[in-house]
Amino acid sequence: MDVNGWADTGQHFTISRGGYIMEGRHNSLSRLNAGSGMVVGAHCPGQNDQAIGIENEGTYTSVAPTTALYNKLVALCAYICDQYDISPTRIYGHRDFVSTACPGNVLYSMLPQLRADVANALNPPASWSAIVDNATAGRFTASANWGTSTYSSQRYGADYRFADPVAASDPAWYKVNIPETGSYRVDVWYPANAGYNSATPYIVATSTGNQTVYVDQRTGGGTWRSIGTFTITAGDKNVVGVSRWTSGSGYVIADAVRLTRV
Repeated sequence: MDVNGWADTGQHFTISRGGYIMEGRHNSLSRLNAGSGMVVGAHCPGQNDQAIGIENEGTYTSVAPTTALYNKLVALCAYICDQYDISPTRIYGHRDFVSTACPGNVLYSMLPQLRADVANALNPPASWSAIVDNATAGRFTASANWGTSTYSSQRYGADYRFADPVAASDPAWYKVNIPETGSYRVDVWYPANAGYNSATPYIVATSTGNQTVYVDQRTGGGTWRSIGTFTITAGDKNVVGVSRWTSGSGYVIADAVRLTRV
């Protein structure tokens, strides 16, 4: 302001590394909330009266922004697009208009993902959920080493499967037709018993490879229990497995799983 003679800061908004959105140019927020008109900025020659300028605290030439900052950037861009009826495809970087290193090679390379995430924020994917029981035809597979039981009233459906733990690969698999690549919460259902396994390995086939989550099946049974949210690719395939390979003692139980798009 002192050197360039600006009336205010150059950018309309600044997002901190901690994920806080701050107003830069005075009255930028009031115009945005109204969804009409804009304060002329000083963030980019040729765009100062055409585009909302967002500053992201930090230097992103070789490192990525924090998760908190990126999530707020998505939220702010989505709000701007909604208020001004702007397509997410019209999100650009500083270097698209002038010769500059801004916004840094790493952050600039994230713009395609940013456009996609803003589009999803404006039009969230339709809710989707699927349940696969051990008795669901064509959706559950297990070797002959897995027995069938109706012992516990906490079971999901008519029965459930059980097997002794062993240091060998012999998982029971649940096959799910994933409609599109995205984030899915995985819930598991099992009957709990003091004689069941204390470290049952649940295998989730994610977009970056199998991830294993261990569940104590001695407690917390008879209800849906979340084991986490994972990125899973589209397709009809084995998605969740229950492994017998565990150091815990007691039967390993395979009953039902539920996937929900989030």
